[in-house]
Amino acid sequence: MFPPPPAPVRPARGLAVTVTVVILINLMVETIAAVVSLQRVSIITDVIENPLSIDLQAVDDNDTLYGATGLLQTATFLIAGVCYWIWLFRVRANAEALAPMVPQRRARPWLIFGWFVPIVSFWFPKQIIDDIWTASDPQQRRPGGLAMTWWIVWLLSVFGSNLVGRLLLRGEELEELRTAAELEVVLFPLTLVAGTLAFVVVNKITALQSQPRPAPMYPGPQYPGQQYPGSQYPGQQYPNPQYPGQQYPSQQYPGEQYPQQTPPSPY
Repeated sequence: MFPPPPAPVRPARGLAVTVTVVILINLMVETIAAVVSLQRVSIITDVIENPLSIDLQAVDDNDTLYGATGLLQTATFLIAGVCYWIWLFRVRANAEALAPMVPQRRARPWLIFGWFVPIVSFWFPKQIIDDIWTASDPQQRRPGGLAMTWWIVWLLSVFGSNLVGRLLLRGEELEELRTAAELEVVLFPLTLVAGTLAFVVVNKITALQSQPRPAPMYPGPQYPGQQYPGSQYPGQQYPNPQYPGQQYPSQQYPGEQYPQQTPPSPY
């Protein structure tokens, strides 16, 4: 029995470009949202300190912009997440085909659930990326500081975003709303770095899988007359089976036959 041929490696470049474009769009929306949040901090501060001199039109406009940018943030983030998962499944399948001897520590369902299940979401996605990276590299090197930096910054940005969400949900006082807006402004650099590193990692893994590498060699069946796999002399052949009347394998003259056995004389 011989091992089955490896699964085909499907190109991931188009998916990587799509993920990059969607992440860049999300970062543009995040930039606009940070400007709106900064304006919101100023407006809420004016309302707290000078309630009699506030511009109601400016307050209404900022509320509208704040809600619209929040919806755009959510929409672009979800689209980026779906595109990222499609890319992740593609490069995971490619990694298994390129280097089947490199273990993938998490089953494929964890490519999605690993981001949501409490506790394990702190390290499962990073392990998945590490294993795919290692299998994608022709030298099978582990990822360095790039993947680790991306993961740490990502965790910090997620933690900050959850904190902002809680403040907005329970925020009834102006001070709480201002704190949430201030935190959004502070988190913007982290979000920018996390998004940038995310598409850098995506394109790095895609580039590794695109590098040329020697095709795996599988031994085939041997036939009479085929060269010895470990023969000492070039062109050395397998010996063929001998039959009565067949030429000697090492005879000196063409056509020489096997000698006939003469019974011994009784005298």
